[in-house]
Amino acid sequence: MLQFIWIVSLLLCGIAFAVTFVLAALRYLDDRRQSGDTIARKRLFTALIRFTEDDDKPALQRVLAETPPRVIANAGFEFTGLLRGEDEARVEQAFGDADLGVYVRRRLRRGDEAERIYCTEMLTAFPGRQTVRSLTTALDDPSREVRIASALALVRLGVAPSIGTLLDRIGVQGQRSRRLVDLFRALGETGTEEIRTFISNGVGAPFLRAAAIEALSTVSDYRLIALFEDLASDPSSEVAAASIRALGRHGRPESAGAVIRGLRRADWQVRSEAAEAVGRLGLSQAIDELAELLGDEEWVVRYAAGKALRNFGAEGRRVLEHAAVSQSSRGQRTASMILAEDQAA
Repeated sequence: MLQFIWIVSLLLCGIAFAVTFVLAALRYLDDRRQSGDTIARKRLFTALIRFTEDDDKPALQRVLAETPPRVIANAGFEFTGLLRGEDEARVEQAFGDADLGVYVRRRLRRGDEAERIYCTEMLTAFPGRQTVRSLTTALDDPSREVRIASALALVRLGVAPSIGTLLDRIGVQGQRSRRLVDLFRALGETGTEEIRTFISNGVGAPFLRAAAIEALSTVSDYRLIALFEDLASDPSSEVAAASIRALGRHGRPESAGAVIRGLRRADWQVRSEAAEAVGRLGLSQAIDELAELLGDEEWVVRYAAGKALRNFGAEGRRVLEHAAVSQSSRGQRTASMILAEDQAA
């Protein structure tokens, strides 16, 4: 029995020694790899800087051939993020000639979630059928963020399917992501009419339609004003609030009716956005209604109304000062706070 215990003890000691040796070896190899990557990164940066200055493509290609693809994918695209226009296009072309796209497409299939998202962004530098195929396949990725990133990459490459198809591939759960605003914004650069149709038909979920409105609000197309005015009375608070916010951003006093009606909505999100839009558009005819909203049951609405009144200069200040000296109430506290903020500024 004692002999058996000794044998087991020696065996466990041997296993512990072997595990320790393997871990130490792995740590040593990892340190060497990181050290090598650091050196390769510096060499790559130097070559890229020289390439942007003298356009010596053969010299850059020699460095790229000696640099591990993982270093090019990380450090190389970090460098291109500092470039614009022709310089960026030339560097990306050099990466493509070095078959970096093959490596990135492979990592899109095998990397972890963060790496897969990064790969979808890098693949926009390598347009072509293989890239489109890889990104289209990634629309079925288990991660919703990867699916959204893939859809965004396809849109930027100008090869995306219809909005409906993209949303179906992303899935219902992924349709609450704020990144959809980025997706719709990218679509708005090339397919404004398709987004208008999606918003107008009322079929999509309110959050999606609101995200599409948010994206279109940055488009300089005054033909959209009529659409936003119609949607300002939409039954959905998300859609109505986004539409009124868009009207406030476009700064068209002609939209006064749609914005002022929002001050009377039952949804506090809409009242808050309407109050802010009134201040932005300078709709002095709504000052009395803003004064009433100083006593709104929702603090966000009260604060938005107070800030809007402050935008009306002396006239708005008189309303705030009158409310601040009235009997203790929500409106009195809100007006006092807005006036105190002015003094502090």
